[in-house]
Amino acid sequence: MKLLRFLIFAICVHFWSPGATAQEPSPAQQPVATAAAPQRQKTFAEQLPNTVGFLKVTYNDGSNLRGILGTCFFVFIEDKRLGDNMGFVYLVTNRHMAEPGIEKGLKYPVAQVILRMNLRSPQNGIESFEGPLPMGPTLRWFFPTDESTDLAVMQISPDITKYDYQTIQASLLATENDITSSVVEPGDPVVFAGYFYQFPGQTRIEPIVRQGILAMMPSEKIKTTLQKPGKLYLADAHAFHGNSGSPLFVNLSGARHGSLLLAEKYLLVGVISGYYPEGESFSVPAATVLTGEVHDNSGIATVVPAEELLQLLNSNELQADRDAKIAASKR
Repeated sequence: MKLLRFLIFAICVHFWSPGATAQEPSPAQQPVATAAAPQRQKTFAEQLPNTVGFLKVTYNDGSNLRGILGTCFFVFIEDKRLGDNMGFVYLVTNRHMAEPGIEKGLKYPVAQVILRMNLRSPQNGIESFEGPLPMGPTLRWFFPTDESTDLAVMQISPDITKYDYQTIQASLLATENDITSSVVEPGDPVVFAGYFYQFPGQTRIEPIVRQGILAMMPSEKIKTTLQKPGKLYLADAHAFHGNSGSPLFVNLSGARHGSLLLAEKYLLVGVISGYYPEGESFSVPAATVLTGEVHDNSGIATVVPAEELLQLLNSNELQADRDAKIAASKR
């Protein structure tokens, strides 16, 4: 069975429309979507770029308006209280994308969070659309309680009849048990899709796909991109500017050294958060984020383990939020 597949149902939040321009989007709503028609099973290579969207976060640095670019993806959590095969969808990225400057101990005021995604049907020759998310009490970021963990999520599902994207089932997030039982270890091939700042796409978003290997799975805590000791994996996957928030998959096929994109079994092993620069003296300073210019890249990317994402999604805070939304949907 293919592990990564298209989920055709979700709790929807309609945050923009294809015809919108710079106008403020309508308030977020929480209707329950119906299932769409079955589709042809796509290959992993076809699905991977379709799991990501592009984020732009603008913020105020004193009197200057600045922006950072990154990647996001969508995770589906089934909730049978809504019916069979129904549940919630969460946009996932790094905390340093949601709160610019946090990696430096700062917190700049955010002006806008802009999401760009591909459309299912072109509108006047345009195959993608970007628009601001209506951040506020209804639509907001959730963060881990561990301040070293560079993750952020929000519960949102773009209208699946308009936007061409795929979600990743929470069951595909690698737990510590999965790591042990599947014998995931350094040297295993990994692959990710993310923003390519040299060419993000003109009429549609064009994610880049890169591959590499798991380089290290430290048993000890090391300094994360938020400059606090925490849990990290390292990948020799050469992430660069715009790859913050990219989903990283490990290949679990029988031939670990074979063609990565022809394999059929993958787990989401983590979320790319940054990289290690390499100085002229060949020293490797502390991990840094991928939202600015990337210089002297050692090729080693920092990866927030998927177990950390699962803990956030299953936290008391998010469970309470789901309870409240289910109660509201039944009124």
